[in-house]
Amino acid sequence: MVLSNYISISLSSFCIVILLLVYACVLIEHDKGTKMIRLFMSYIMCSLGLVVFDIVAYLTGGNPEPYAYYLVRISNFLHYAFGPLALTAFTFYMFAYLEVKTKVPQSLKAAMLSMCAFSLVLTVISQFTGIYYTIDENNIYHRGEIFWLSQLLPLAGLIMNMGIVVYYRKIFERKFLIFSLAYMVLPVMALCMAMLYYGVTFINIATTLSVLVLYIGVQIEHSQSKTIRIKEMDNQLELQREYYLMLQTHIDETKKARHDLRHHLSVFQSFADTGETEKLAGYINEYEASLPDDTGLAFCENYAVSSILRYYVDIAKREGISVEVHTELPEKTSVGDTDLCIVFGNCIENAIEAARKVTGKKFIKVNSMIIGDMLAIVIDNSFAGDIIKKGDTFASSKRGGGIGVSSVKAVARRYNGETKFEAKDNVFQASVMLPVGTGR
Repeated sequence: MVLSNYISISLSSFCIVILLLVYACVLIEHDKGTKMIRLFMSYIMCSLGLVVFDIVAYLTGGNPEPYAYYLVRISNFLHYAFGPLALTAFTFYMFAYLEVKTKVPQSLKAAMLSMCAFSLVLTVISQFTGIYYTIDENNIYHRGEIFWLSQLLPLAGLIMNMGIVVYYRKIFERKFLIFSLAYMVLPVMALCMAMLYYGVTFINIATTLSVLVLYIGVQIEHSQSKTIRIKEMDNQLELQREYYLMLQTHIDETKKARHDLRHHLSVFQSFADTGETEKLAGYINEYEASLPDDTGLAFCENYAVSSILRYYVDIAKREGISVEVHTELPEKTSVGDTDLCIVFGNCIENAIEAARKVTGKKFIKVNSMIIGDMLAIVIDNSFAGDIIKKGDTFASSKRGGGIGVSSVKAVARRYNGETKFEAKDNVFQASVMLPVGTGR
């Protein structure tokens, strides 16, 4: 065995260790039930198969033993076969990522799958024709006449993937976009080098490094999602605490009013007995004005959303903001109460934040209605005309950027809904469509 073979086996063995560690980390840290994680784990396993069978091919190449005759042929075939399989796994992992945020054309999926399948079919054909490689009577591997095609097809697939990523660049998170492009650059370079140099397994090294790069991207995005969820929980807990304090204040006021009711009834009776109707009417009017607001008013049948609306309407009125609420929402839907509160709460909170900066008329209009099996939520508010945008996305002006818009979008994606944010003529409009499955 030549020195280059020893080097390749050593490097490939190190790659196997790294791939196994990454697979173990994904297995431990992530939810295996999600489509994206299943595809990512499949990609790791295909990359592992690519490297493992390359080592077996090196170890059995040139070995005259009878068992080597079969092993060298099987291992070379599987090494070639795992290439298009790994490309297929990553391609559909990328599609799964995109489908969370947009619709991917079926024709595009079919084109990528057809090319990967064609590459795999040619690998099978090469076993009988030697177009990719041949193995002589001494079990020694030799490149075939059109070996370059075995590298060119995966190369074309990777370049097409790069084109898809660039085309959908506005949908990808910036960091995930960078890691996805980095993932593809390394194998492209390795495939180009493999066509020129023979002896060192560039593709094994590049594939392993690409898995690491992609894993880092997955971890960063997973960490960001956790951070957003934690902030959402903190916001909900704070909201709940403040709402309970407000509710307790109203309860105390109601108790005081009930305590004083006996006294007021005796005054009513006194005026009635003496026939002083004008004084009775005046006293009744004075008493009515002193009563606390009716805190039992429900904006909709859903108690949680009604409570959120009551909380924010009170805040808006204290800020001098005119509020109109027309909501239609049943008590139970397929959307969780927490998610509904995230949508209504964040949208209205952002509306209050914007409206309080207006010097003229301040208003917020909250409308929601059930259309078929969809809940349509539209919230309009006045704003001062200053909008912060990051790319095509509106951002909060709060310190730290806020998470309101991203939280609403995350809920909509979770239920395959839609969001739209528009600003025109000093009116900002947030629109959310959610499938609520009310059975209507």
